[in-house]
Amino acid sequence: MISTLATVFGGCAFIVWLGPIAVARDNQGSGSITLNGQILESACALDANSAYQVIELDPLPMGQLIRLGERAPRTFTLRLVKCLLTRPDPSRPDSYLPDWQHVRVTFDGLPDMGGRFFAAGGTAQGLALRITDMQGQDSKPGVPMALTPLTGEDQELRYVLQLVGNGRPMAVGSHRAAVRFRLEYF
Repeated sequence: MISTLATVFGGCAFIVWLGPIAVARDNQGSGSITLNGQILESACALDANSAYQVIELDPLPMGQLIRLGERAPRTFTLRLVKCLLTRPDPSRPDSYLPDWQHVRVTFDGLPDMGGRFFAAGGTAQGLALRITDMQGQDSKPGVPMALTPLTGEDQELRYVLQLVGNGRPMAVGSHRAAVRFRLEYF
């Protein structure tokens, strides 16, 4: 039986509640959103260096990308630290809930054509970003990846990022993408 026990966004678990938003006509073009949250429980903390990462890719000749169909892969890591798998039951002293056993990662961002890859914005055309785990399992935008067993110690979740062609005509230029991730513990 699988049930979601905690969801982690960028290193801390929380529930988001969005209150009503009112827009006044004399203040068009600006606004604010207030987020209120609450920390739940989490099996591991996310290492601060893993929470926000910038991966820069060196310039690549378009001809090389056309010939290969993809760029050489770059690895990145989400590092889980201070893992504690036992869970005291807050409603019953000296009792425990089932131990944490797995973590699941979901990468989210703008999907490219067909939703297979992550869209790359900018002036370059015909490109997308592909994220896979170390077993070669593709990540699709907003779709949870397979469960990963928790070891009870500090643990690294490694992924591969590649710039790939998306089947559309390619054009030179710059590219960029923002990808968020969510960790869920079971």
